[in-house]
Order: sequence, then C-alpha cells, then structure tokens
Amino acid sequence: MKKEEFCIMPIDLNYSAKRTAYYCERHEVFFGRAYRKKSIEDGLIVFLTPQLHRGNYGVHGKYGKDFNLYLKQIGQRAWQEYYNKTKEDFIARYGKNYL
Repeated sequence: MKKEEFCIMPIDLNYSAKRTAYYCERHEVFFGRAYRKKSIEDGLIVFLTPQLHRGNYGVHGKYGKDFNLYLKQIGQRAWQEYYNKTKEDFIARYGKNYL
C-alpha cells in the first residue's frame, strides 16, 4: 500500500485530498518545472478523476482555465493559513498572487 501523501487542501466536492481510488490522478496545484516540487513539499496537491485532470474541462484541458484558477486560489489561501504566511510570502515562493 502506498504511503499517504501530505495535503493541506481543504475538503471540497470538486477534488479529494486523499487518493480514494486507484484511478485518481495526483495534481500539483502549482505545476511546471519551477513549482511542482514546491507544491508537493507544501502539501498543495489534490486527487482528481481523469476527466477533471485531463478532460476538456479538467485543469489541463482546453476549457479548464476556470477550474485551474479555482484550485490555485484555494491553494494560496490554504498555504497562507497553514504556514501563517502573507500574500508577499506566497508571491516570493510561487511567483504570483492568485487572489
């Protein structure tokens, strides 16, 4: 059995904070070469169905811009609260403010 992955994201109906099924795909909220590892270290990961991850309206899909922004906003709020940091601290770590 796999070790449970660290996640600080709040409970939400659109994703899971734990891998609940074998088909769930881990998504790093802040991805790309510069931020993927930081997201994993900081607990900014969620588990999505393949459709919500790679489908047309998924975070990596053609029409997924709104869902992607939604996750980033929740992720920024969770990070600032969990680590007791400011918006400026977040920008220093992740390069941009999403709120």
